Amino acid sequence: MFDLLTVLVRSDLSKDVEVLVLRHENQVLHRQLGSRPRWGGADRLWLAALSRLIHRRRSAEVFPVTPATILRWASQSRGT
Repeated sequence: MFDLLTVLVRSDLSKDVEVLVLRHENQVLHRQLGSRPRWGGADRLWLAALSRLIHRRRSAEVFPVTPATILRWASQSRGT
């Protein structure tokens, strides 16, 4: 929770730089693993919750999964 508050008070430039660093780190990890990551239940829930905060046009730039994947996870968790 403290991390969330810290992010809210930081400048846009600082946030943008952090996003770029994290995206680069993600690309490096993908190259090293050679496969797609496996998302656990808590990871799926977190991504689904955050997906509501991003405009749909930007979701492909921000999220490692598509909106269709998030919907599929939701239907699987409900057992349908």
